[in-house]
Amino acid sequence: MWLRFLTEINDETKGIPTDLLDDQEIGKAVEELNIFGFTEAELWAYDKFWDSVSVERTLLDDSYQKGFEEGLKECVEEGMNQRSLEIAKKMLANGMDAATVMEMTGVTAEQIKLYC
Repeated sequence: MWLRFLTEINDETKGIPTDLLDDQEIGKAVEELNIFGFTEAELWAYDKFWDSVSVERTLLDDSYQKGFEEGLKECVEEGMNQRSLEIAKKMLANGMDAATVMEMTGVTAEQIKLYC
């Protein structure tokens, strides 16, 4: 296949045979040849396109990371709040007064009324 590519493909080639393009490595070589044939303006536009793709990927990665961190923080806070309420319930069930329970667990009087 490579011999065919090297002998059949030249400056005057209008179309590349499908069987050559089906080969992954030859397909990459054809793509590189097309890039090398760009004019200055086309090369500038090509580079600009890939720069914008890179920026977009970076922004998406940053957005996903920020969303993940915010979600994780909310999840941890919710879990800690749930655990504090469970501890407060046990403390109240064991006869501790509400003021001490609130001080030790950080739950509010409203939370104690609603959940305990």
